Amino acid sequence: MNRREALQRVAMLIGGSVIGANLFLEGCTRPASKDVATLFEKEKTDFLGDLAEAILPKTSTPGAKEAGVGEFIPVMIRDCYDEADQKAFLEGLADVDSRAKKEFNKPFQELSKEERLQFVNKYDKEAAEYQKNRKDGEPNNFFHMLKQLTLTGFFTSEVGMTQALRYVKIPGRFDGNFPYQKGDKAFAS
Repeated sequence: MNRREALQRVAMLIGGSVIGANLFLEGCTRPASKDVATLFEKEKTDFLGDLAEAILPKTSTPGAKEAGVGEFIPVMIRDCYDEADQKAFLEGLADVDSRAKKEFNKPFQELSKEERLQFVNKYDKEAAEYQKNRKDGEPNNFFHMLKQLTLTGFFTSEVGMTQALRYVKIPGRFDGNFPYQKGDKAFAS
């Protein structure tokens, strides 16, 4: 079995697929196109951080923005996504403010916390419907990619692993019967 087959089997076990999985396994060596390079500008990383924060806001644990997800997303888009998904992501990102203005009469970054939540919830429903009906060869939905990258970026960051999860630096043996108390955090190592 090769790495690609292994990832596909793991993805089936966890109930979905990882966008860009082939490139995760084969190595990320893609140079940034002129359009993708704009994602690295401070204004764009701040905007991506605000979008990610709307998906995973600060509560009793830090949010996506504190975890640096706004800086993580451009790297992943550049290095691990094919051209069709990069284009879909850039087009979707460019459309965020116009949609926010249409729905709330102001750009996304001026929306209140409640308005941002309404906005991303609507986007999430649309993305789920698109992904469900997507045909082979069609790019992934912008918001689906954004949400996936937000969660990946947060839970693989130091903040996400040590403050949102129960971090065990050197895990011990596996105990499938470990007692769980309601409200316990998941483990990370």
